Amino acid sequence: MIAWFVRHPVASNLLMALICILGLATVSNIERETFPDTTASTVLVSISNPGASAVDVDEDICTRLEDAISGTDGLEELYCLSIDGRASATAELETGGDIIQFYNDVSSAVSGVDDFPDDAETPSIERGGRTEMIAQIGISGIDGKQGLLEYADELASTLQGVDGVTEATVSGLTDRELRVTFDDEDLRRYGLSSQDVVDAINARSLQQPLGEVETTEKSLVLRYSDVRRSVADFEDLIVLQNQNGGIVRLKDLATARIVDSDENTQSYINGAQAVTIQIMKASEGDSIRIFERVEAILEAERAAWPKPFEITVINNMTEIVEERLSLIVSNIVMGLALVFAVMWMFYTLKEALWISAALPVSFLGGLFLMSALGVTINIFTLIALLLAVGLIMDDSIVIAENIDKWRRRVGGKEAAWRGTQEILPGVLSSFLTTACVFGPLMFIDGDLGQVLKYIPMVLLMTLALSLLEGFLILPHHLSHIGKGAPAEYKDRPAARVLERFKEGVVITTAAALARARYLTVGSVLGALVLSIGLVASGQVKVVGFPEVEGDTIEAKIALTSGIARHRTLANVEQILEGLERVDAQFSPETEGGAPLVERVLVSYGSNSSVNDNGTNTATVTVDLLEAGKRNVSADEVLQVWRAESGTLPDLHQISFAQNEAGPGQ
Repeated sequence: MIAWFVRHPVASNLLMALICILGLATVSNIERETFPDTTASTVLVSISNPGASAVDVDEDICTRLEDAISGTDGLEELYCLSIDGRASATAELETGGDIIQFYNDVSSAVSGVDDFPDDAETPSIERGGRTEMIAQIGISGIDGKQGLLEYADELASTLQGVDGVTEATVSGLTDRELRVTFDDEDLRRYGLSSQDVVDAINARSLQQPLGEVETTEKSLVLRYSDVRRSVADFEDLIVLQNQNGGIVRLKDLATARIVDSDENTQSYINGAQAVTIQIMKASEGDSIRIFERVEAILEAERAAWPKPFEITVINNMTEIVEERLSLIVSNIVMGLALVFAVMWMFYTLKEALWISAALPVSFLGGLFLMSALGVTINIFTLIALLLAVGLIMDDSIVIAENIDKWRRRVGGKEAAWRGTQEILPGVLSSFLTTACVFGPLMFIDGDLGQVLKYIPMVLLMTLALSLLEGFLILPHHLSHIGKGAPAEYKDRPAARVLERFKEGVVITTAAALARARYLTVGSVLGALVLSIGLVASGQVKVVGFPEVEGDTIEAKIALTSGIARHRTLANVEQILEGLERVDAQFSPETEGGAPLVERVLVSYGSNSSVNDNGTNTATVTVDLLEAGKRNVSADEVLQVWRAESGTLPDLHQISFAQNEAGPGQ
């Protein structure tokens, strides 16, 4: 077949054109996301029981859930977390199980429990799938918490209508509620109890349908609507009325006011009261395109309102994908340029061009296969493409070099197919060796295996396309070079220099090592033992995923549970003062002297590392200047920030870390 493609130019050119056209036609449609989609393998059960302690929740809810679910078919592991007022159970499906059937079985088991506490709410059951955060939006510059919440709710509803956005969650500021405070003396004066007032509010502040009235001309729907929503409406509500027409209103017995439902939950962006919106997307959808649509709405909102109103993108996760895409493109361009330059030193211009063409042709073919199989562009597939760059060029160079060797004997088309055919077993063996090394990653169980499988999948698809290009397309194009007789062949100057180096250095060194074969073998074995020892002793660290330099860092603190809120405020203030000193230390050395710290988000009553969030917890999230413009790594900033923050009193837990999402998060 190699000889046939060498002799039929239309076939090789048509094959190359087909690969390029298919790749170019599909490359713009491939979805881009931070991490690949993973199949759900857990079912989450959550039950709220307001007012119950963690011990009561464990005894009255978790125990019953465990008894009900433990016999479910396909259950790999079950654990239940009990905290004050809520139980959260996670049922994990065994490898290879049917998640839909497992979900139905768990739902049936939970529905069959009829002895939960009377105050417990209806269980919430859902599959533990992964949704990906696109960005976090901060809104500030609106006076009053109520105005902030109302605007944030309205904007979140608008954003949730964007194609591709599955969820827009408002957080960072507690809901507002109407609180009624009774006066005990006034209650006794009118012979009422607090329950009497509650019953009166429930009876007179409601909205419900009353049925339909049919007339000869039309049908009327009756509805009682007297919901009290404002403070004035509640104060005017009638609590007591006698037969003589005397009435007692709520304002005669109590004080109504709008307050925060949880005063511990507050957020500040650069010192201004703020509310945040977390924008999520499902496993399907292009993250970058979705964020572009979101950003268009945000720009319109910014233009519609004057200062000090501000919408800030706090944590744009799509920047990670764009940075990785830029990295792969720059590596491809750099690789092509270097390969072309080196090839031009040893071969003619046409040879260098056709050898270099193997990379874009193989990549376009690989992207077409990715699109056909539903594989997205993400961090793991980009890693695979980066690995493929060097392997593809190695194969093309080996094939071209062997064809060049045969030209010295036969020249022309015969050299092309003979040289390719001779090297085929070696190149194919190299591909199979790579498949043996990376292929097992496709069969790892668990969440880690679900994301790692994309590395060998994309790598082997791209390399398979490079073999097709190297064996069927490249030989034909190289067959037109060197059509003269073998006697007319002349080495280029760079090739002659390399030949002298091989004869004078490489072969001489190899011969010396062969003569001292025991020393050579012993040195190799010693190096192997040393390498294993470095890993086993912990001198060389082993991690599942290397830490990627990010632009967002955060400090999470948790003081002693139940501590007064002002103590938490004091600790956060101490951390912020340390951050100011860090900013002053590193900002003068950044590109253009730009501030190292771009924005700071402080979230009180929030710490994802603990379960008992309240007056004692807070998280400080810091957006740094992008990595390419600052003179210091995020880890160095964290180290100095921790030192500058000093010793914090009443501390129960603290962590300084980069805010990076990972697989399964």
